[in-house]
Amino acid sequence: MANLRDFRAGLVLLLLGLTSLTTAKPLANVRNGTYEGLYLPSFDQDVFLGIPYAQSTGGQNRFRVPQSLNQTWDGIRPAKVYGNACPSFRPDADGAYGMSEDCLSINIVKPTGLKKGQKVPVVVWIHGGSYQVGTSALPNYNLTYLVQRSMEVGKPIIATSINYRKGGWGMMYSIEIQGSGNTNLALRDMRKGLAWISENIGAFGGDKDNVTIWGESAGSFAVGQLLMTYGGRTDGLFHRSIQESGSAATAWYNGSDWYQPIYNKIVQQTNCTDWPDTLECLRTIPYKTISPFLDSSKVGGPGFYPTVDGDIFPNYPTELLHSGRFAHIPHLYGSNSDEGTDNAPPGVINTDQDLYAYLLGSTGYNFPPSVVSELLRLYPDDPAQGIPLNTGSERFSEQGYQYKRAAAIIGDAFYHAPRLDDARWYSKYSPTYIYRFNTRPFQNSTNATYTDLTGSLAPAYKGVQHFSEVAFAFANPQYVGPWPEYKALSKQMSAQWVNFINGGDPNGKGLPKWPKYSDGVKGLNLVIQANGRGQNGSFVETDTWRLAGREFLTKWARRRHV
Repeated sequence: MANLRDFRAGLVLLLLGLTSLTTAKPLANVRNGTYEGLYLPSFDQDVFLGIPYAQSTGGQNRFRVPQSLNQTWDGIRPAKVYGNACPSFRPDADGAYGMSEDCLSINIVKPTGLKKGQKVPVVVWIHGGSYQVGTSALPNYNLTYLVQRSMEVGKPIIATSINYRKGGWGMMYSIEIQGSGNTNLALRDMRKGLAWISENIGAFGGDKDNVTIWGESAGSFAVGQLLMTYGGRTDGLFHRSIQESGSAATAWYNGSDWYQPIYNKIVQQTNCTDWPDTLECLRTIPYKTISPFLDSSKVGGPGFYPTVDGDIFPNYPTELLHSGRFAHIPHLYGSNSDEGTDNAPPGVINTDQDLYAYLLGSTGYNFPPSVVSELLRLYPDDPAQGIPLNTGSERFSEQGYQYKRAAAIIGDAFYHAPRLDDARWYSKYSPTYIYRFNTRPFQNSTNATYTDLTGSLAPAYKGVQHFSEVAFAFANPQYVGPWPEYKALSKQMSAQWVNFINGGDPNGKGLPKWPKYSDGVKGLNLVIQANGRGQNGSFVETDTWRLAGREFLTKWARRRHV
């Protein structure tokens, strides 16, 4: 076990791009005691990894709201290795630093040279993974390059990331759970992490009154949901938001009719049926015994997501949005041109009837037949109007003859239509900056290193797919690509993100002008794209592309139970 731990510590240093160690010992005195982190001389940064922000979620804390830390200590504790990932059905992908119920931790990356008493803005990264998988320790989420970029543009930030409970561990629902008040644990974990930041980030030089929440995919769903928790109450925990590819209205909000049979089956599988309090019994079951029964990949449908519990999440997101019951703070928010290619089923949508049947019968739509027929009219079988965008008459027929048509509808239903609705309502109350990312990403080869990047563009049929923008925002050279125009786009985009984290406005010297969404009668977006490889750099567009379809999907969004 000791050798494995040493290996993980070494892997941390490799992923962070550490070139050498010095005798520097960064220390931080938080409320519970003192932590020692790592000094990264190649970045001139201090990193603190795997710091708990709440108690273990195992045993009597399983299926319970996150419990505050209740111990203090003398001396110094190390914070040099990423913490355990919260349980998921992908231990190989998520568990490089362990996986267990003792997983609620935070990572902190800060510039070393902050002056005594200096307080700099803080950003909190919330990872994606369909709410079922993922961890803050994945190398794509290395925050050192963004902090380095903040120093380059003269606007230093402290970047943090958190783990939270996923799948059934964090979003199980039933009459028993509703009655106990232990609903929506993933969202409660996130707010607990933000509360820890509010109480302790000053020890690292961070400003607790200048915090941006930031996420992608399910992390972006979560940011949208956090804006709506308790009907828009922030409690001073966050002050601006960044959403990449996802809305609170992208997620599912199934109720007890969906979850109760799942809960009852787990009770039966763990032999808890005869207990007076089945939830209490589930807390006594060993982790290894109960874990297979909480496998999101075997539940069917979308898996586990937050619910409308009448408490932390008081109503459906579209209802909260349209009644103004969300945090009125500055927003930076966008989606990628070809989001739908990530969800369009490959090889099965060949005819009008195939598409009609898919939209009518798939989990998550709940559209009546007349609505599906109208969608087929609004999104005709014309590959030039399909997704990936700007690919002309090419059908990518190996993915299905009407694959591009399906991708256009699906991407709009879950990403572009909710973003349109959000942008209109966000901008009524606060400065709101909307983007459409439009550069096909780099796909590095399996043996690529930081210094020897090899690879090519992602497949053409995927286009500017989901997750394409992440590397550019993080300014991570391993994933941006080796081409000058891609490096330049990453410098632009990461500077815009840093500017927004600092002051709620992405604009700055040498950057393309980014208007507020409300500066145009029909809304304005910044199309973020490279200057090269057939593209001419970022530009402003009116938010009207596929407008009829997106507005129709917005009108019928409540039928998706959002």
